Amino acid sequence: MSTSELPSPAKKNIAAIAELELHLLGRRSSVEKLGDGIARFFGSLWFVAGQAMFIAIWIAINVNQALGIAFDPYPFPLIGLIIGIEFILLTTFVLMNQSVQSRKQEQWGHVTLQVCLLSEQENTKCMQMLHLICQHLGLEQPSYDQESNDLARATPLTTLVEEIEKSREANSC
Repeated sequence: MSTSELPSPAKKNIAAIAELELHLLGRRSSVEKLGDGIARFFGSLWFVAGQAMFIAIWIAINVNQALGIAFDPYPFPLIGLIIGIEFILLTTFVLMNQSVQSRKQEQWGHVTLQVCLLSEQENTKCMQMLHLICQHLGLEQPSYDQESNDLARATPLTTLVEEIEKSREANSC
C-alpha cells in the first residue's frame, strides 16, 4: 500500500461523514441558509474591498465642495448612521451564524461521545473475551497484570467525569 492511498475503512469513514454532513446541511431551515450566505459574503475580502471603496467615494464626494453634490458634510453623520445600522445587522448575522455553528459542534460532539463510548465498550468486551480465551486454553495469566484486569472492566462514565472535574479544580488553584 502506498503512503498516499488510504485503507478502505478510512475511505468508508470519510464517505459516511460526508453523507452525514450533507444530511445535516439539508436539514437547515431557509433562514439558516440565508444567514450562512450573508455571513459568508460579509466575511469575504470582496465585502471589505467594496466597503472601503464605498466609504472612500462617499468621503470624496462630500469633502469636495466644488462638485456641488455634497449631501453629508464633515463629520459625515449620515454615513456614520448607515455604518452603525450596518454594524447592528452584521452583528446579528454573526451571532446567528455562531449559534448555528454551536449547534453543529454540539451535534458532532454528541456523535463523537457516542462513538467513543461504543469503542470503549467494544474494547472492554474484547479484553473480557481475551481473558476467557486465555482461561479456556489454560494459559497462565500473570497475577501482577492489574492493568489488564482493569481494562477488562467497564469504565464508569460518571466517575470518570467526576475525577476529571476534581483534577481541573485542583489544577486551577
